[in-house]
Amino acid sequence: MTNRWAHLPESLPSDVCRLVHELRGLKDRSGLSLHTLAQRTTFSKSSWERYLNGKALPPKQAVLALGAITGSEPARLTALWEDAKTAWNDSGRATARGTATDTGPTVPAVHHDSAPAARPALLACLSSPKGIAVTAVTLLACSVGTALAVRDQSSGESASAEADTTVTAPAHRLETTCFEDSCTRKDPKQTGCAGDAWTAALTKFHGVYVELRYSDSCKAAWGRISWGHPGDIAEVVTGHSKPLREQVHYDTDVYTAMAGAVTPASARACTTLTTGQRACTAPGGVEHLTEPPNPPTTPSPSGG
Repeated sequence: MTNRWAHLPESLPSDVCRLVHELRGLKDRSGLSLHTLAQRTTFSKSSWERYLNGKALPPKQAVLALGAITGSEPARLTALWEDAKTAWNDSGRATARGTATDTGPTVPAVHHDSAPAARPALLACLSSPKGIAVTAVTLLACSVGTALAVRDQSSGESASAEADTTVTAPAHRLETTCFEDSCTRKDPKQTGCAGDAWTAALTKFHGVYVELRYSDSCKAAWGRISWGHPGDIAEVVTGHSKPLREQVHYDTDVYTAMAGAVTPASARACTTLTTGQRACTAPGGVEHLTEPPNPPTTPSPSGG
């Protein structure tokens, strides 16, 4: 479900707004909460809150990390980020942001000692259009904002510290050959989508494990069963395409072809046993579930 985002500050440069709106869209389409986004990347929940509300310019690594999760084109995101960085640096020091409620850095993150960065923060406060009627309270707010900026630069919460200590969007991008609907009816292994697959939903039915597998890079889902018996059927079900099925021919497991799925929540995995009994998982969630254990050496009947 799409978030009801807060309005961005009117003083935020248009190129920065463009980047923030792009990142907000990617997060909405991923279906991830800020907490889960923090778990999936090397940036904290509070940092993502600042980045997505225009309170701090996100490091390039954060932009690319979100892009990797959502399967977005890194070249386009890099171009958006570079434009935003230029606009932020050009206007950041001339824009007053030292109010008592600000929680983000008062100036763009830089990789220098904290003391020099504190001076532009104070100058930004004093150069505010409201500075004509400077009061003791305003000066106090500026001082507090400056102190927070200095403290942030020495803590793990600042954008600059994270950019220095958490490097990394992935070292290489997963090579895939399809995306969303173009993955429908294709094999997850042959397309490369299995490279970042995870279990989004899981249930056990008469001894048979039923999994919904999902690829963030491909935005596609598929069903998988294990501990089954020849003749048992795996199935993936979405709301916009026909169910896709695959039958166990030998051994104890099988997986289906993929179905395009913008989020795991738009798909379920099912099984129909040789007994005729059928069961499905819940719609996929955002938690990466533990995969089932290896089956026993001698497969047990799926109806048992």
